[in-house]
Amino acid sequence: DILAGNSRGSQLPHPATAAMEGLYFEVKPRRDEIRYRLTLIGSLPVHHLTTMAMLPWVVAEIGRSQPGERELGLDVPARNQPVSLCVSASRVQCVCIGAEGVAWDPLSHTVLFECRPHRVTKLIHNSQEPSSFGCLVRDTHHCACYVFQCRDCTKVPEIISTLRQAGKSSAPPTTVVSPTAFAKKFEVLFCGRVSVAHKNAPPALIDECIEKFGQSHVSGVGGKGGSGGGLVGGLRRVGGVGNGATESPPTGKRPILFKRDPSFPCLQALDENGLSPEISNAKTGDTNTHTSGVQPTSLQENRTMLFTVGRSQIFLVSPDTKKVAIEKSFREISFCSQGIRHVDHFGFICRETVEGGSCHFVCYVFQCTDESLVDEIMLTLKQAFSVAALQQSAKTQSQQCDSCPMQQLHRLCERIEGLHPCKTKLELQRHLATLDNQEQASVFENTMVMARPKNDQEENELVMASLRNLYEERQRSHQHTQPGDSKRVMQAHTHRCTHTLTHMGDSCLEAGRVCGSPVGGGGGVDVSLRVLPEERKRKSKEELRELWRKAILQQILLLRMEKENQKLQASESNLQNRRLKLDYEEITPCLKEVTLVWEKMLGTPGRAKIKFDTETIHAAVAQGVPRHHRGEIWKFLSEQYLLRQTVPSRPPANHAPYKELLKQLTSQQHAILIDLGRTFPTHPYFQAQLGAGQLSLYNLLKAYSLLDPEVGYCQGLSFIAGVLLLHMGEEDAFNMLKFLMYDMGLRKQYRPDMIILQIQMYQLSRLLHDYHRDLYSHLEQQEIGPSLYATPWFLTAFASHFPLGFVARVFDMLFLQGAEVIFKVALSLLGSHKPLILQHDSLESIVDFIKTTLPNLGLVQMEKTINQVCEMDVSKQLQAYEVEYHVLQDELLDTPTTLNQSQRAAQLERTNQSLRQQNLDLLEELQVSHARVCSLESQVEVLVQSEGRLREQASALEEEKRQLQSTVTHLHDILTSLGIHISLDAHPLTHTPPPDRHTVTAAAKVEGKEVAGNGTAATVPHPPACPEDS
Repeated sequence: DILAGNSRGSQLPHPATAAMEGLYFEVKPRRDEIRYRLTLIGSLPVHHLTTMAMLPWVVAEIGRSQPGERELGLDVPARNQPVSLCVSASRVQCVCIGAEGVAWDPLSHTVLFECRPHRVTKLIHNSQEPSSFGCLVRDTHHCACYVFQCRDCTKVPEIISTLRQAGKSSAPPTTVVSPTAFAKKFEVLFCGRVSVAHKNAPPALIDECIEKFGQSHVSGVGGKGGSGGGLVGGLRRVGGVGNGATESPPTGKRPILFKRDPSFPCLQALDENGLSPEISNAKTGDTNTHTSGVQPTSLQENRTMLFTVGRSQIFLVSPDTKKVAIEKSFREISFCSQGIRHVDHFGFICRETVEGGSCHFVCYVFQCTDESLVDEIMLTLKQAFSVAALQQSAKTQSQQCDSCPMQQLHRLCERIEGLHPCKTKLELQRHLATLDNQEQASVFENTMVMARPKNDQEENELVMASLRNLYEERQRSHQHTQPGDSKRVMQAHTHRCTHTLTHMGDSCLEAGRVCGSPVGGGGGVDVSLRVLPEERKRKSKEELRELWRKAILQQILLLRMEKENQKLQASESNLQNRRLKLDYEEITPCLKEVTLVWEKMLGTPGRAKIKFDTETIHAAVAQGVPRHHRGEIWKFLSEQYLLRQTVPSRPPANHAPYKELLKQLTSQQHAILIDLGRTFPTHPYFQAQLGAGQLSLYNLLKAYSLLDPEVGYCQGLSFIAGVLLLHMGEEDAFNMLKFLMYDMGLRKQYRPDMIILQIQMYQLSRLLHDYHRDLYSHLEQQEIGPSLYATPWFLTAFASHFPLGFVARVFDMLFLQGAEVIFKVALSLLGSHKPLILQHDSLESIVDFIKTTLPNLGLVQMEKTINQVCEMDVSKQLQAYEVEYHVLQDELLDTPTTLNQSQRAAQLERTNQSLRQQNLDLLEELQVSHARVCSLESQVEVLVQSEGRLREQASALEEEKRQLQSTVTHLHDILTSLGIHISLDAHPLTHTPPPDRHTVTAAAKVEGKEVAGNGTAATVPHPPACPEDS
């Protein structure tokens, strides 16, 4: 049913359109317009003060009307006509079109209406007729209600969402207010929702809900809850795309082409109740839970939300999904309460619609960290409701008053909204009793005599149509009254009400008899919001089979194309998000050869257990780090650092994984939420308020505050975490933050006492004294210590003031060399700008120069600074200066002072606290040393065992050597007895003259007998042959 094209171009049907019924295609030459093919059920002019409570009755009247009844006065029939609804950022146009395949003709294609998108308001959706929806189109002097029908009911939520977004995009700038303007944010735990019977509740409601949640978690079945009756025609308010349970958007949803509000997360995925698909689908997940009305949240999921109170709405943003989970207007909330026994819980009641069109009231329950936070939330809600009410009353004061006829009709519609038709009928009868005789007779004639309704619902619709016409006529001649005139108006109104309820009851009984009379023909036929099918020529079985085959093939093709389109969109989104993160200027361009070196090291299999050459890594870092690989390179450098650490660092006491930490509430939420907007406020990734960047940053800081309760959250950590998030995902950034804090030792400077930060300031001052004596003297002369300008350098690693390209290079060196890099960078920056600093001769000008001018150094100076850092080594000086600081502190404590007892006690308390902290630090060092001693002892034990094994092997070899020597001696004796002389030191053989034959034979016999007797060999080797002349 979607036709995409430009605003003027004609339709280009698909080749199979002539043969396929119900399938429409069109070429899309432009991306600034979306076109939908619909059927116009009907339209009706209404008063411009028509409210949402009145609109369901208007739509019901349009659906009930017959052709020929009152329309907009168009020249062409405006009923059950195929139309094309064109939606763009600049206009909404509804054009009456002809039959399928007919060329565009200005005579037959009449423009029904054309207006700015923000003029299309009050969209309503029929849950009993999912393919139908209605809207109000407001003009300067006219207002009309249109009801459309779509062949594909799954497209209706998308159409409504598109119209809403186009309206927000085209609204005048003076009326566009950010939903989070002046908003306050709190972190809460979403416990669940319970259906209640009334919009107001007893004080103990929250405690009862919590008990029901506990029972549901144990047994899976909760208590029974109430549900409201049916709404007229099943019509309900729409706040986004359709309900996720019955009208979930299709998988191949078209991309929205209108601009979004950059200051808040996306709101498209909300249904008519202001719920995200996750929460909306959860409502129908468990049959027992759904029927009981108790719907607790899953304990295994991340239930933490950011409860945001805006100017006229409440938002619940999920930091996990980076989307709005719940959106509720103040006018939808009827009750707010805090728990009595569970004082850390609160909730509110609001009205919602369910499947079938009925209304009911739902209580949402939340948990906070403590009672004081709940009190703050309740006070904030009270103030927000009061301010919104005052603004709304001031806005509508000039348009209507309490005695306006349309206001009376609005209050009547609110009273009967959600009631059963029988109760609605009684309420309408009571209201009719307040009219005069002529008005009652007119309503009775239009309802009972002319129309003859078949049931209570139809009768109510007819009565409401007559009342609407009556009150619209009154409103045209009505004069607004001032607040002081309300008493006179009430007296006049009371004077008019002269008829009794008994007379009205007689009229109703007569009406009942008329209503009960038989009606000839067509009884029980429901014609509301339905389109009569057109007469078509019957097709043969072969033609139908061919049509089905083509339809199936085209559907398969469309599904494949949608899947590929989704993959391309996801890939494009990831690339765009990555480009957005790395939107900073690189100061050290990385050459292709260096990039290949890094890629080779990163691609090494099992690199986490391989020690790479230190000089190679240092040289690669000095030559540059490729920006798109920087996050992976930081992880690689951390792995190499841990492999070279002989002494393991103390791990955190909390070993919970990142995902589990995100499910908990933190007491540091206020400080974290305040600093979200202060962290990289000009970077596009962190610019959007509660956007993906800020929510990821909140998750990271919250998880670390729960991991390390001693540090919690400290100003400056947000910049460290922000730099990590720009180069890697959330969980990897959390692991790297944990590495920097625990393994690199940065967490010591964030402790509440800040003692390590004071030591760092002293160390930097001593380095200035040693390397730049004249600059040190100049700063001391002006009484400027490092704490006046260098504190943010250490707490944020230069990220709060310096360009991101320079900060990224500092982090490269930080992962490579450790925390002493910050001293090197600070010393290099001050030394390179020493001539300019010496030109200033006042404290204000020097500090202003260091804080504002110094960070704006050029790319050449940045690269020069990084090169100097690579060549510097100040580790020994830093250790010596730390010892020197402690010695000076001890000397200051030993110096006698003229303090009174209270001052002396306070000083001793501070000294005791300092000593206690030093004791903890020494204890930590002792534990590290003990671990190192244990490691060395284990190494010694291994070496001793190895030495024992080597001694055993040496003894065995000595024994084998002695055996071989005895064997050699024996063989030598045998050869000597045979006349063969050979030296034991491997000299050549010496031969004696050969004896005569008889001597040789006798000797051989004797030797043979001896050898045979010994059982060794029966043959004797012959002596080597000698020349005749020897």
